[in-house]
Amino acid sequence: MNEIVSAWGDNSNGQLGNGTTADACAPAPVKLPDRVRTVEAGSGHALALLDDGTALAWGRNAFGQLGDGTTENQSLPTEVELDGIADIVPGGGQTLFLRTDGTVWGCGAGFFGMLGPDNLGLVPVPVKIDTPGDIVQLRSGGGHALIVLSDGSVWTWGRNDVGQLGDGDEAGSRPGSTTQTHAGRSYPARTIPARVKGLGRVRSVGAGGGHSLAVLEDGSLYAWGDNDRGQLGDGTTSHQYAAVRSNLDGVREVTGAYHHTLAILEDGTVRAFGMNDRGQLGNGTTTHSTAPVEVHGLRDVRQVVTTGGGGEVDPGNFGHNLALLEDGSVWAWGCNDHGELGDGSTEGRLTPVRIPGLSSARQVSVGGEVPAFRENPGGGFALAIHTES
Repeated sequence: MNEIVSAWGDNSNGQLGNGTTADACAPAPVKLPDRVRTVEAGSGHALALLDDGTALAWGRNAFGQLGDGTTENQSLPTEVELDGIADIVPGGGQTLFLRTDGTVWGCGAGFFGMLGPDNLGLVPVPVKIDTPGDIVQLRSGGGHALIVLSDGSVWTWGRNDVGQLGDGDEAGSRPGSTTQTHAGRSYPARTIPARVKGLGRVRSVGAGGGHSLAVLEDGSLYAWGDNDRGQLGDGTTSHQYAAVRSNLDGVREVTGAYHHTLAILEDGTVRAFGMNDRGQLGNGTTTHSTAPVEVHGLRDVRQVVTTGGGGEVDPGNFGHNLALLEDGSVWAWGCNDHGELGDGSTEGRLTPVRIPGLSSARQVSVGGEVPAFRENPGGGFALAIHTES
């Protein structure tokens, strides 16, 4: 059977890719070709990577984050002006691309040095970012980025006001360190990638709005950066400016939102920690937790994705999660103000519910508006590649 891409949730910027700006409470098809490799959601925008190494983008484009050479929103997929793409990584106001030749490119908001020292403004066409070679993974947070090299080292750049770059005592003294004024505030940042110290060989990384996460080869989890809601999982709410070990082992994969974190364990279950005002932790409560708690009812999990927390302007404005199980079913929990849980309602869920109409899903992604980049932020939305019913 044929695969299709479906989207649902907030559509105020056309991020559902169906030619409208009407929200959808249930999955609806995106107008895409049949050769989609992956889909990724960002802050009000989304992208599809095609099998030929090109990409299509749609949704919010105020900063040029769609990479189509304009700053106009697009409610239908439009071509990104870049080829040879191996991975697409949308962030708060920009999109990063890992190309098949191992180089990193980016477009959109160059704030905080995200697009390199020479591109601090709006960049509507992808430009090359100088990074170390042999990259095996690229991730982006609200205003910072991480790469993992083949030697297991982690390198970071971008915004650094709460320690999200993991510089520790060296913050402000490493190459490319600078201060940038944005929205009337001054932020420390770094325009050149530098290695995060204090880590063993890293298997994979994750990035939240203002925090960073690393899974080591032994399954231990390390984290650093913003921790105001306990999203580092170390039992505290203190920011960490260098990597610290979280209270979790046996981790397979990790991902972060603005104020909470999700981790898949080797046994296929999921742990969550941080903000929980909208049920983001999926444990049946709305109580925040600085220590990992189990997400209820999930087993044999293949992928988890998360977004929300509202940023620093309005914490708790939104936040939802999806889990893709080995049987191809998709489950959702958290905020549902715009129908982002895809269950046909706008009722929030404190524990995961199965999304009807998604059979044999292969990949999922979630996104949502960040208040720092929009005066009146929208809400969350989601994407899935799945078999056509």
